[in-house]
Amino acid sequence: MKMKKLVAAVLAGTMVLSLAACSKGGDSGKASGGGDGETYTIVYLTPSTASQFWTYVGIGIENAMKDMEEEHGVKIDFSTVGPAEESQTEEYVTAFEQCIAKQPDAIVTATLAIDATVPKAQEATNAGIVLNFVNCGLGVGDDGAHEEAYNEFYYCSNDTIGEMAAEAFLDIAAEKGISTEEGVLGMNTNVENEALNHRVDSFRAYIEENAPGLEMTDTYYNGNVVETAQSNAENIISTYGDKLMGMYSGNNITGDGVCLAVQGSGIADKIVNVAVDSDDTEIAALEGGYLDAIIVQDAYAQGYKCMENAILTLINGENPESEKQVNCPPVVITKDNMNEEEMQDLLDPTRLQK
Repeated sequence: MKMKKLVAAVLAGTMVLSLAACSKGGDSGKASGGGDGETYTIVYLTPSTASQFWTYVGIGIENAMKDMEEEHGVKIDFSTVGPAEESQTEEYVTAFEQCIAKQPDAIVTATLAIDATVPKAQEATNAGIVLNFVNCGLGVGDDGAHEEAYNEFYYCSNDTIGEMAAEAFLDIAAEKGISTEEGVLGMNTNVENEALNHRVDSFRAYIEENAPGLEMTDTYYNGNVVETAQSNAENIISTYGDKLMGMYSGNNITGDGVCLAVQGSGIADKIVNVAVDSDDTEIAALEGGYLDAIIVQDAYAQGYKCMENAILTLINGENPESEKQVNCPPVVITKDNMNEEEMQDLLDPTRLQK
């Protein structure tokens, strides 16, 4: 992903952070209003520099920046910082602290550590920094949690994601002639998180109501490591054997590992495999027939809207949205519709990069 400022390169497992990138340019912005000729310093504080999903969000952010520069005659001093992996939540919080200390005009971010982020978010907002959350905020989105601590939140309802995944799962089972009267469904996701847990809980609730004969395993967590996700899936496959009728993965890294396990075991035709969020491994799995559906959030649109709102808030001196939380619904992508142009853009937002 293109960056306006270079970010210090570090080994995987350590934080990627440029303090200089967080510095504020002059006294412009701070939600005081502005326009032509103004320069604003804005940071994208990502939960993971290694994740394709957050890179897709970043493409939307950067495209919005370029469009707004052209439309409003402003200049954005932009940088991306953050830890290498989603699991490095302590490094994420440290990055947040460092950015606040340098007083940018705005921070666009997502958090997988809600409790630790809330006080930092309040600190940033109290300091006059326009703080927008994208995808993962200080609550599940429609609960209004801690809305006094940020400017705006663009998200995709995790309850909706789970329900849509479960509905797609049962539809595909019917299409493949796989019984939902009995059998075991393997449950997999990355980390325990107050918001992300809704993807699993709502999936479970829908299955329990609409296919009560199915047994769902305990949730296997992988710490957002593909190899662990694959090992977990292989364990489920070997443990339940012919009783296994399906797999659910709550995010793309989990989906990568599960797809590798399903491919390696040769059971793709015998089970239903559904995952959330897309990346290259999952797209290949969908094409290859060992992933049946991906519930895809519009990562690009969430990032675009989040950045656009931050810049308009700086220019106008107030938030243009009437609601603090804006839901951006997901879509179900299968092998049948994945080659449609709209679906291709959702699967691979790099196609939209300017």
